[in-house]
Amino acid sequence: MQFSDPGYDWNSFIWTCSNHLVLPVIYLKFLKHDLLSYVPDVLAQHLEEIYTLNRTRNEQILLQVKQINATLNAAGISPIYMKGTGNLIDGVYDDIGERIIGDIDFLVPEKDYLTAAGLFKNEGYVICFPEAVNSDHKRHHHYPRLWKENVAADIEIHWSPVIEQYSLHFGADLVLQDKKAVAGYPGCYVLADDHKLILNFIHSQLTNHGHALGIESLRDVYDTYCFSKRFSFKRISRNSPYRQKHIAWLKMNEKLLNLHNHFYAGETLYSKLYKLKHDLINYSVIISRLNRLRWVLSVGIGLGADRIAESRSDSLLRRSNIRNLFKPAWYVQNIKVGLEKYRGKKSESTDY
Repeated sequence: MQFSDPGYDWNSFIWTCSNHLVLPVIYLKFLKHDLLSYVPDVLAQHLEEIYTLNRTRNEQILLQVKQINATLNAAGISPIYMKGTGNLIDGVYDDIGERIIGDIDFLVPEKDYLTAAGLFKNEGYVICFPEAVNSDHKRHHHYPRLWKENVAADIEIHWSPVIEQYSLHFGADLVLQDKKAVAGYPGCYVLADDHKLILNFIHSQLTNHGHALGIESLRDVYDTYCFSKRFSFKRISRNSPYRQKHIAWLKMNEKLLNLHNHFYAGETLYSKLYKLKHDLINYSVIISRLNRLRWVLSVGIGLGADRIAESRSDSLLRRSNIRNLFKPAWYVQNIKVGLEKYRGKKSESTDY
């Protein structure tokens, strides 16, 4: 079915674009290719309003970035901006209003990590969810999210670009070594172009379990397309420790964008199976639920195993955890935690 068909389901189209946070860029593409005439007038007006609001917010985020830089530079700290904000100030997008940004992520050297957090607390930023704070910052790769009234976005101060599980292959030292200066934003840096792609893959497919769940964020897919205008992905996919998953992700992105061999030339059996899995999960409610249940079970049981491993130095706690192996309620509790993690990942993927 084409846009010009009278029975085209615009509600489903808009719901999908909204859920994947790509309405502003959809509006710009429709405008560029003279497709707005096919869109109902009310909907066209709605798309324009969303784009305008997002562009205004991103302009405010750019001003906030300069304020953040001033604060950090005064203390001798040069941040490295990552994800959407880093892409925005590095000119990755054709229009500053096309990318919806959740918060401002930036990396600082680990030695400056707590100092940076203190600087912003002194400026009135507070922790969003203080009840969830763990005193051991090593258990997470960034400081708890900070917010402040009358600023465009919350901030996340990272000491590592990714969680510990993936930091061996993509750690702060590597990012700092290849950091890139940005014209017009003195005193700060962004990720190297190839590192932008690596972080996009790790964040969307590994940390947020997109690969396991068969989920592709169209916002991340569009970022990948924008990166492809800057460099070839061949070396990245060849050197990745998650090569098969990385190639499968790139091939799935090509399919969603209808770009044959644009990101990676050729096909692998693994990528074919992943695309099949993605299609089955997205077009079959039953398979989607079964896959979700499988993931929840694996996460829940994995959390239980982690508790046992962490209690190695405490014989009393270790014996207690081992006894729990024979209690059904213990498995139920861990599975509930796994379900909560799934819901958290799902809401995180749609966070503004």
